[in-house]
Amino acid sequence: MSSQRNVEAPITEYMLIAGERVDGPVRIEVRNPARPDDLVGTIVRGTPEHVNQAVAAAKAAQAAWAARTFAARAAILGSALSHLENDIDRRAAVFVRENGKPLAEARGELMSVPKRQRMALEYAPELDAGRNLAAPQRRTFVFNRPYGVVVSIVPWNSPVSLAFTQVVAALLAGNCVVLKPPETCPLSLIRSVMMFAEHLPPGTINVVTGMPAEIGDALTTHPDVDKIGFTGSIPSARHIMGNAAQSIKGVTLELGGNDPAIILDDANFDAATMKSMLDATFQMTGQICMAIKRIYVPTKRRDEFLQSFCDAAKSMVVGDGLEPTVNMGPLHTRKAQLRAEGLLDDAVRRGADVVNLGKIDNETTFSSGYFMRPVVVTGILDDAPLMAEEQFCPAIPVATYDDVDEVVARANQTIFGLSGSVWGRDVDRAIGVASRIEAGQVWVNSHGVQAINHLAPYGGVKQSGIGRKSGIEGIREYVQSQTVTTREQ
Repeated sequence: MSSQRNVEAPITEYMLIAGERVDGPVRIEVRNPARPDDLVGTIVRGTPEHVNQAVAAAKAAQAAWAARTFAARAAILGSALSHLENDIDRRAAVFVRENGKPLAEARGELMSVPKRQRMALEYAPELDAGRNLAAPQRRTFVFNRPYGVVVSIVPWNSPVSLAFTQVVAALLAGNCVVLKPPETCPLSLIRSVMMFAEHLPPGTINVVTGMPAEIGDALTTHPDVDKIGFTGSIPSARHIMGNAAQSIKGVTLELGGNDPAIILDDANFDAATMKSMLDATFQMTGQICMAIKRIYVPTKRRDEFLQSFCDAAKSMVVGDGLEPTVNMGPLHTRKAQLRAEGLLDDAVRRGADVVNLGKIDNETTFSSGYFMRPVVVTGILDDAPLMAEEQFCPAIPVATYDDVDEVVARANQTIFGLSGSVWGRDVDRAIGVASRIEAGQVWVNSHGVQAINHLAPYGGVKQSGIGRKSGIEGIREYVQSQTVTTREQ
């Protein structure tokens, strides 16, 4: 296949503190998971002192930023967001190389940011208005006040969209932000934030890069940090919550999922349905918290479903995301690849059957990168790690059931509660089943990234998170109410 490999020289990115680009003596390499010999760029290996400087800059800028109305802040943020409509192609090519996702997914994420975040800004008038409550011989006003300094920590899988969802909500609320990008996929995010920050007051948003073990505690225990927004793993969240507890900081957490997809006995297996399910399962190589991770199908329709699903998967091409025919990239790291292979090996040892899906674009690239072919796994019990854990890879287990009450109980038998879906022709019946799923959001006849309504709140229950993003609820995560009551004289 002809290659579209990006020939841009390795990128040198910097931290951003008080409006100034900041370098450091030590750098972290960022490599291409499809071609590990490809050095995409480097970032600063920040220190706790850099954290102190960034938090101080945010604190110094916050009072003036908070003094503006929500509407005034929304106008400034809207103007800054418009600049993210530029330089899409260059940023997307870098994004593919550092992350692994196909070019169409990278472009889609970058292009979605200004549009989605402008939706958040539309809540400004409602937030400015606050609430007026009647009381005998009194008046009560409820105002929306910012926390102060917010730390935002985001993962590598969709860092640009996830970061801006946290950052714009926090800034609209009147906070100032210190952002910690993921060290394995920071470049397109840093470039995007730099473009955005040029049009904001210095110190409003700051960026500190580095290794979590070296700067994570400094960020999450700092006495001048008032709120933490984190998207990532449950173990990391537990550590962050412990740190936040030392000074009773607020936390908003979007964590992992083990999303079930329940297929009802009247479900349609046409091409459109199968494509929707396939995309929700294998987008970003299955490395999405809200991906379908378990499929339950009625026993009597098992073979029909598997045939339809596997036929749809023939369109999948695995390889370097810059190649024009590729629609599934590598796993993000060698560690992730080894874990995925281990989950699959364990399933086989337990007697499961594995069917390879799709095709490989280039065998040489496939063998040298962190790739895994998409697979369907059948004949697997619910206690197998591939079923019980968040697998975060392109291996989808398919289990059978005979009774709806039984499958709902099995779907809910997990520490996770992020998302789920129910598939069937009778939508009212499907909604009834969906209402019994213990998850923050459940879709009917769709699932995942493309199914989200960004006007509605999004977040998990159980150990899949605390708080919500999107909708006005997502902004309220970054404000505190202040109640003022007067007594008439």
